[in-house]
Amino acid sequence: MMERDEAATRFMAVVDRLLKAARGELQPTGAAILAAIDQGVGSDSRSLANSLGIAHALVLREISTLSGTMLHVVRRDDRTQRTFVELTVRAQTIALAASTAVNEHSVSNSALPETP
Repeated sequence: MMERDEAATRFMAVVDRLLKAARGELQPTGAAILAAIDQGVGSDSRSLANSLGIAHALVLREISTLSGTMLHVVRRDDRTQRTFVELTVRAQTIALAASTAVNEHSVSNSALPETP
């Protein structure tokens, strides 16, 4: 349970870094979607919606908003509206920087001696 809490905390820290790095180009939902794709949580709208605990329609709306700038639509199922996406080069760069910053921060904090 503790590992799950730590993973959730790291995920939210990456989302926060993405929001700052994108300088107003991302909404929190969009940043969460980019972080989830970058971390391998999902690559299609349905799995992303389930993993993030949000409505599929909200994920589809964010995909539409981010398509071309941060996301590339790989394919779409017309019947179910499930949309498969990948990060653009720009989004990969921002996500890598955000993840690296969070990981470096985690490592530097874990290297500190514990205080009594």
